[in-house]
Amino acid sequence: MFHYYEDSRLIWFSEISLEDQVMYYLIGLLCGLAIYNFTIINLPFPLALYKKLLGENVDLMDFKELNPTVARSFENMLEYADHDFEDVFTLCFEVSIDVFGTTKTVPLKPNGSNISVTQENRAEFIDLYVGYFLNVSVHEHFESFKQGFHKVCGNNILPLFHPQELQAMVTGNEDYDWGDLERTCTYKGGYSATDPTILLFWEVFHILSLLEKKQFLVFLTGSDRIPILGMKALKIIIQPAGNEKHLPVAHTCFNLLDLPRYQTSERLKYKLTQAIQHNHGFSLV
Repeated sequence: MFHYYEDSRLIWFSEISLEDQVMYYLIGLLCGLAIYNFTIINLPFPLALYKKLLGENVDLMDFKELNPTVARSFENMLEYADHDFEDVFTLCFEVSIDVFGTTKTVPLKPNGSNISVTQENRAEFIDLYVGYFLNVSVHEHFESFKQGFHKVCGNNILPLFHPQELQAMVTGNEDYDWGDLERTCTYKGGYSATDPTILLFWEVFHILSLLEKKQFLVFLTGSDRIPILGMKALKIIIQPAGNEKHLPVAHTCFNLLDLPRYQTSERLKYKLTQAIQHNHGFSLV
């Protein structure tokens, strides 16, 4: 359904797909529901998707975010000033795509395979190339996605958003304020902000590396991204459970942490880092 670009670690609609259009509709619906329910989901689309959803044009800079290697070659092409341009680049107004292991050539304009790219028409070639990959080749897939998205979010409020804001509502951001996370945390089962174990927990948490703190977010919430409203919107909960022999346990649906009553910061840090670094699978509590 989607092509993954290793350079950018982003995804985009595949030009050729065996999936029915209803699948793209459902992914768009899921994206819309994430916004409606203030839920972060890991859909690493480029900003171009959100610009298209808002009816804005996309260009080379959007393509560069998705495919930086090819985009840089286009920038070099635009900057090339020598007179041997056609000999160096040897391009025509066509694009080659892979169709299940077979290379297919698609003209970017009528008779494009017989029109050479020159210094005079190179900007047109780049515009057509970018337009093909971001618009033309994925038109049906995107329209199905858009229909699903607008099924949930298609109202008069949507045009008030900027693309960056819309993107942040779906995938969250990395504007971390760890102090906010502590200040807005709530406690259950006898724990309080002044409980010795809780004091040890925050002492240990604040000396963790950034990577470890992000691993903790993944462990507790399912994502290392935070909502557009910031850390205070996470609303994590900590409650006592088990004994010192047990690891902390996360209930990601509720942002709820079961934290045993560890007696020392050393043991708490050891158990916590074990939990956040080996957090795949399920545990019976």
